[in-house]
Amino acid sequence: EETRTIELSFSSEEPYERFFGIEILDHKSKSVRLSRLKAGGPLLCDHNERDPVGVVESVRIDADLVGRAVVRFGKSARAEEIWQDVKDGIRRNVSVGYLIHEAQLVKTGKNEGDTFRVIDWEPMEISLVAVPVDATVGVGRSAETEMPQNLIQHLKEKSMNPSESKELAADTSAIEA
Repeated sequence: EETRTIELSFSSEEPYERFFGIEILDHKSKSVRLSRLKAGGPLLCDHNERDPVGVVESVRIDADLVGRAVVRFGKSARAEEIWQDVKDGIRRNVSVGYLIHEAQLVKTGKNEGDTFRVIDWEPMEISLVAVPVDATVGVGRSAETEMPQNLIQHLKEKSMNPSESKELAADTSAIEA
């Protein structure tokens, strides 16, 4: 309590159904770009960029393939309110907002959709949320964000591999722009 910090888990390899199919976030060290979070990434409420309540102090991917972080809560009135809810066990669910840089088609499915392993992704923020997606470890993933149709089509038509990374990087630059 003195340092206003807690350790939490924010991601795992639990499959998650998205609008383009099943997604699995790969947690090998080469797959996760942690630099933004390591540089003091934000702790938000409900992925709302206008509702920061703290900062990421440290981040790591453990041997059990789970992303974990130590976060510190601010001293503003809003941060104090959220900190108290966390201490009281009211706010326990966590999610991560992230960018996908590269994905690989690992299975084509007729009924359940295609399965993609995200082999290059970048966490942008960690959020305290009411309803997480990945409840198996008390961790969630970000709320649905619309992906451009051309990226969805690209993911479905091709299995991403290192030789295609330049093409995807160009697509990603266009998307970000």
